[in-house]
Amino acid sequence: GNTAGRPPPKSLDTAPQFLPSPFMPALAVSPVGTLDVRSPPYKLRKIEPSSPMGLASCKLVQGHEDRPGYAHLPEFSEHLWVGNKYSPVSGNFDVVLSTFVPVNLNGEKAPELTTKAIHFEDGHGSEDDDAKVIARRCIVAGAASVADAIAAGNRTLVHCEWGQNRSGSICCAYAVLYKNWSAVDAIKYMRSMNKAQRSYLGQSPMGNTCFNRLMKDIEMNRDSILKELTQAS
Repeated sequence: GNTAGRPPPKSLDTAPQFLPSPFMPALAVSPVGTLDVRSPPYKLRKIEPSSPMGLASCKLVQGHEDRPGYAHLPEFSEHLWVGNKYSPVSGNFDVVLSTFVPVNLNGEKAPELTTKAIHFEDGHGSEDDDAKVIARRCIVAGAASVADAIAAGNRTLVHCEWGQNRSGSICCAYAVLYKNWSAVDAIKYMRSMNKAQRSYLGQSPMGNTCFNRLMKDIEMNRDSILKELTQAS
């Protein structure tokens, strides 16, 4: 989406490498104009701030299409990012945890970009009992994998198709289980970082009410979950 207004990375050491893509809307707005990277040659178009062609002219795409498609979550960890299916190829990460098959810059499936796959479905809150059990197990397992990767100092990306619910829930569960965040605060922070750093059609981070209830359950059972994870390792 449009990168204008994003907070600058805290250090160059933790900022993923940005790779422009011809599928991205116009970006890099400056007092001179807007760098259009949608198609070569990448020319600077003169746009006056008061012009109807200002920022409103940048067409938004849906959350599974925007690039680079990730958001940094420094309050959870300086080493943690959350993103969509394009985010693995759009940044520089040591560990990529995938809940959905990532794609390359041509939109083709690229499972080789995944370090660890934990696939499960996002029913957008309509999960039945079996789906809830699967989602809870995958979210907890994903949080444990994130904890291991971060403990090793790895730049870690968790992604799904849109970078909203499945990946967001794993990142929130990591914060709840390993950083003693409350479920409410973790969800609120995840939403704020998504909206601050990305802009796309259908933007509704942590909009799966079932997954959000699972966050509360994970918070309430934090000690027993951590004990089970320790015994299983």
